[in-house]
Amino acid sequence: MSGSSPSPSTDGSREPDADPPGGLSTKLKETAATALVASGIAGLVTVLTDGVRALGAGLALLVCAVIGLAVAVLLTLGRFARFLRRRLEPARRRRAARRPASAAPGKRLLRLRRFMSKLSAGYISVLLGVSIVTIPWGVVQGGTWLSHRIWPPDCDRPLELRVVTAPENMTVLQESIAHFTREQLLNGCAPYAISVGVAPSIGELTYAFGDNWYRDDARQEGDEPFRRLYGPRPDAWIATSTGEAELVTNYVGPGGATLDIGSSVASDRLVVGMISGRAERVRKELPPGPPDSHSLPDLWEVIRSKFAMPVNYPQPELSTAGLVAVSDLMPLGNVLGAEQLGLVAESVSSLLCRVRIATRGADAELDQSPALVIPLHSLREYNNGRFDDPRCPEGAPSGMTKLKEFLSPGLSGLDYPFVRIDWPNERNKERTAALDLFRAWLVANPLFGAGPGKRQPVRTFQELEKAQGQFFGRLPRVDAEIALDVSGSMAEPPRSLLIRLRETFPDIKPLITPRDDFTLSSFSTVKDRTRFRQLHQAVGRAEFDSLTRMVTGATPDGSDAPISDMIMNLNGRARAPGRALVVVTDGGVFNDEPSGRSIGATLARASNVSALYVLALGDNGCDRSPPRQGKYRECVEAGADIRQALRHLISSLRGRDLR
Repeated sequence: MSGSSPSPSTDGSREPDADPPGGLSTKLKETAATALVASGIAGLVTVLTDGVRALGAGLALLVCAVIGLAVAVLLTLGRFARFLRRRLEPARRRRAARRPASAAPGKRLLRLRRFMSKLSAGYISVLLGVSIVTIPWGVVQGGTWLSHRIWPPDCDRPLELRVVTAPENMTVLQESIAHFTREQLLNGCAPYAISVGVAPSIGELTYAFGDNWYRDDARQEGDEPFRRLYGPRPDAWIATSTGEAELVTNYVGPGGATLDIGSSVASDRLVVGMISGRAERVRKELPPGPPDSHSLPDLWEVIRSKFAMPVNYPQPELSTAGLVAVSDLMPLGNVLGAEQLGLVAESVSSLLCRVRIATRGADAELDQSPALVIPLHSLREYNNGRFDDPRCPEGAPSGMTKLKEFLSPGLSGLDYPFVRIDWPNERNKERTAALDLFRAWLVANPLFGAGPGKRQPVRTFQELEKAQGQFFGRLPRVDAEIALDVSGSMAEPPRSLLIRLRETFPDIKPLITPRDDFTLSSFSTVKDRTRFRQLHQAVGRAEFDSLTRMVTGATPDGSDAPISDMIMNLNGRARAPGRALVVVTDGGVFNDEPSGRSIGATLARASNVSALYVLALGDNGCDRSPPRQGKYRECVEAGADIRQALRHLISSLRGRDLR
């Protein structure tokens, strides 16, 4: 009938846009094929990357995800997708597609439909590709992690390695080693076990590398069947600077360890740091300019002349950072004030520890706090509470006690080279390969950086050697007698104080200069009379080991004797201008002064005794000591750390003439 609408088709044909019978099955086949191919390729790449451990877990996951996505999109949108559809679609779908439509939509609508179809397919492909990779990956990784927690893997013994470095680098190095070890895990097993130790001073390193890591001191006893080491023998050393590494290498004699100085694994620079309150006042006095443009003489003039601030740095005899600081500061004039000479800071860590203790509490004298010349990374770790020293209070400083840094082009850079140590007759290919792998990892993942800006030049070994000689030449000479209390109480159990002294006394040798003179004597009461024994004549650095052997060989005899007797004995032997007396005792001698006689009065009469210092070991301490005044300068309680107390005494002796 004219004008009537066409009747619906009764031959079973479908609209072109409608899904044909079996269409859902076809789509499932396409999806399955996509998932199968993408999973296979992603799984293959995963196996390869896990096998060679070349990319790391994170990068391997990213690569697999990209491949999975690419395959999914290729199968859905590319020519291969059309080829796959022609193979999978039934013939009647193709015939229906070729059949002319009774009312075909417009071209724009068809294009829009095709675009939306492709857009939908692409979106689904992305989701499919991500799911193909991440879900199996997560299941496998989670299952592996859980199985290792429930049933720990039976691992082979890891290759043990040891790295030494300066104390201020210990925390960040341990964190980096933990990260490196996690990345190297294979089936839950660590192939390497890397420990960290403290590197000794430059002089001690030189001897140790030249003598198979054995100590250069008199701790060795004649009947011991072994030689004493500086600790476990290291496989690598992260030096503070290339100049330090070259200086040590040049002094290691033939037959010693071979030091392979490699690439830098960190970069840093020295800065001048001070607490925030003082830093703001100093900043106002400096010439205008960018924060890192102030010359070192300008900084020095404001800090020393205008504010009379003490300037501290680690002891150059023991710390390379301190030696570099001296090399920078030496041209400015006298950098050895009493506050530095009396300082006991064998490392950057111990220097910061002293500052932390001094600026803690409501009664802290912040206006007396010093300026510090230290590496920038140490200052930042101190402020962030990552400063790790068991002798110091925990937590980060806050407010006015935080440290602010002043950068200057006149302060040197530090480059921290990785030095591989090859000991004679102990070369091992597996160990060398492991160290090279760790070194390459540290180069790619540095311990720390100096931040933005121009990298500062590093002091050469010639400059460090020159600064070392100049520093020792400027140190005040020490002329002292060490009087050792050998009464029976010094050897009482459970821990003989004489044995503890013997173990730590050699550690003051790095502080002794060639111009120093030390003598050794002992005193005690035997048969109601004070017995004196001169154990060793005057020695300097070169002969200090022989004096140490006399200390280690001292045997207890008798009871406590008065210190005043020892003072007068030295007064009769010494000559003008006098010598200092260092008494090492358990404190019992303070109870044995004869009535009517005092230590202060005796010192006043003893014109040839210039000063008295007492090192009190054990529990008695300095409680019974008379007031320190006049020539009685100091009584130091050793506590548990006799080495630190001994070093404190040497530093006090150097600074006594400047007080």
